[in-house]
Amino acid sequence: MHRNDAIDTITFYFESWVENDFSKFSRVIHDEAIVRECTGAIIEGKDELRKWFTQWNEDGNRVVHWIIKYIGFDKESVSAFVEWEFKCIFEGKEYEWNGASIVYFRDSLIIELNEYEMKQEKFFPYR
Repeated sequence: MHRNDAIDTITFYFESWVENDFSKFSRVIHDEAIVRECTGAIIEGKDELRKWFTQWNEDGNRVVHWIIKYIGFDKESVSAFVEWEFKCIFEGKEYEWNGASIVYFRDSLIIELNEYEMKQEKFFPYR
């Protein structure tokens, strides 16, 4: 896998959430994938991933935007890291935060994705 392939796969994954497109999602995620959300939720395997994506996008829940800021790629470990901005409406409330993900690939698909959250509000405690 090359850097551009990793960028395309990650971009496609993020777009699938913004567009609520399970077909797109399923084309970039491995059947044996594991996703660890920054909320603590762990979703593993084809059936759980389908259920998670489908149920998350019900009842007016939606990803407003998921903007990629930077993607780095390590060819040796076939992994990438991505910094992003995320905004969604979930259960009638709006949420927004910055974050990062570490993404591992197998067979040019996402096999593991670990999300980390950074608070949207920033402050300088020593100023």
